[in-house]
Amino acid sequence: METVDETLEMMRAEDLRRLAQTVNVPLSTRYVTVTELRGLVREALDSLPRPAQTGRPLSDPAVSVIGLRKRYGATTAVKSLDLTVRPGEIVGLVGPNGAGKTTTLRAIAGIIRPTSGSVMVNGVDMREDSTETKRVLGYIPERPTCYENLRVREYLTFVAKIYGVPRHIAIIRTSRFSRMLQLDEFLDSYIGSLSKGNLQRTLLAGIFVRPPPYVLLLDEPIYGLDPRGAWSLKRHLRHLRDTGSAILLSTHILEVAEGLCDRFVIMHEGDVVGRGTLTELRERFPRARTLEHVFLELTGGIPEE
Repeated sequence: METVDETLEMMRAEDLRRLAQTVNVPLSTRYVTVTELRGLVREALDSLPRPAQTGRPLSDPAVSVIGLRKRYGATTAVKSLDLTVRPGEIVGLVGPNGAGKTTTLRAIAGIIRPTSGSVMVNGVDMREDSTETKRVLGYIPERPTCYENLRVREYLTFVAKIYGVPRHIAIIRTSRFSRMLQLDEFLDSYIGSLSKGNLQRTLLAGIFVRPPPYVLLLDEPIYGLDPRGAWSLKRHLRHLRDTGSAILLSTHILEVAEGLCDRFVIMHEGDVVGRGTLTELRERFPRARTLEHVFLELTGGIPEE
């Protein structure tokens, strides 16, 4: 990721002026060239205490699920799931529609209560202190929703305040991630007017406006993004993994999972039918060349031509 100086070099004049006002560059000197304004902002930033660029390291494992079971009436969505995600890895939760992936993510995020079993996030039991665990959690649902009457910039500012991000850092990170996620032109748009892809980008920027490491629970995060947006997100997720975040990514797009995840948990009809790295899974099925082949073998066999 870019340094603060690199981000300043790419910030628009409007955002630089907003940042200048926040770090108390005198009004009389604000109406200068963009290059001069960057220099003034740098001087002001250098005079401020340097906040931590990252939070405390995550517990290991960052996510621990034991015996998770979830019933909806007569239907058992998840039967008995054991799962761990450690800092520094991306785990792919893969399976067909209805396999129990979304239910699993919602239970880990604390949105629904399991029928039985336990969920620990960053060393804390979700049943005992879900507020504390949510300080490190970032959750993107498959069907994203948000505050429709807020503008994108207002939402990102609101999230930064909730997590105690200093205003000048929030402005810098908003600029960085709105550019990375191609949100620049939508910052002053109402959330209710956004397409699904741009809404998903907004929610991602809302996670990234606070410093890592994170425990990320991402349900079909690539769906709805164009190729450039998908490439930028995958690159950033790899960076987060390499710097200590723990990521659980649910998808049925197997090419995405194969190219991004370190290991896999394969679900089918609420059960785990396979787990391990791609190499480990292929050892079970010597003829399998890809994750798609393994997946088909584990969920009913490869269809006959």
